[in-house]
Amino acid sequence: MKNTLLGAASAVFLMTGGSFAAPADQPGHVSPKPGSNTEAMSAVKDTTAGVVGQVSSQMTSTTQGFVTAAATSDMYEVTAGKLAASRAQSAEVKEFAAMMVKAHTGTTTKLKGIIASNNITVTPPAHVDNRRQGMLDDLRGAKAEDFDHRYIAQQVAAHKEADILFRGYAKDGDNAAIKDFAGATDKDIKMHLSMAQKLDTKTKSASN
Repeated sequence: MKNTLLGAASAVFLMTGGSFAAPADQPGHVSPKPGSNTEAMSAVKDTTAGVVGQVSSQMTSTTQGFVTAAATSDMYEVTAGKLAASRAQSAEVKEFAAMMVKAHTGTTTKLKGIIASNNITVTPPAHVDNRRQGMLDDLRGAKAEDFDHRYIAQQVAAHKEADILFRGYAKDGDNAAIKDFAGATDKDIKMHLSMAQKLDTKTKSASN
């Protein structure tokens, strides 16, 4: 998103019991080498990941659930954006990726401030979950000619998921300050989704 979500580096997010922090990869994880994945394999895996990554009611109603989902999404987005900024072939994709790094670093900083100023105790994850780890590996293992479309395809799915998450918490969340944050951020998520969808059409045509 992000599973949001919206500076060229990931900000460290320290809170009670955990952190939004770099590196996003799980401890001891070994990523695939560039060019080791086929586009067909990665597309199937990412589609499956999207199905698995349904937004639960806990994520849209409880502070712990929302913060966990938002933190995981931000870590994925910043890491994926950095990969795209260095590996993408298209200047438009590189520009979009840089925007995502800045935006998702920004949402992390904003949420950190809200949590600190409201004395909210939550335990965010320190690394991405298995699903986002797999998505990052699909990007890292993508062939050069497949990278742009794989990244943008993931971005479309991630921002659709983030829209559901943030829109849902803005409606049903249990903390007023974070609800306001979620509602305001969702406007940016919708804008980024629209941008990603336009790029998806372009990168799909270029990869055929």
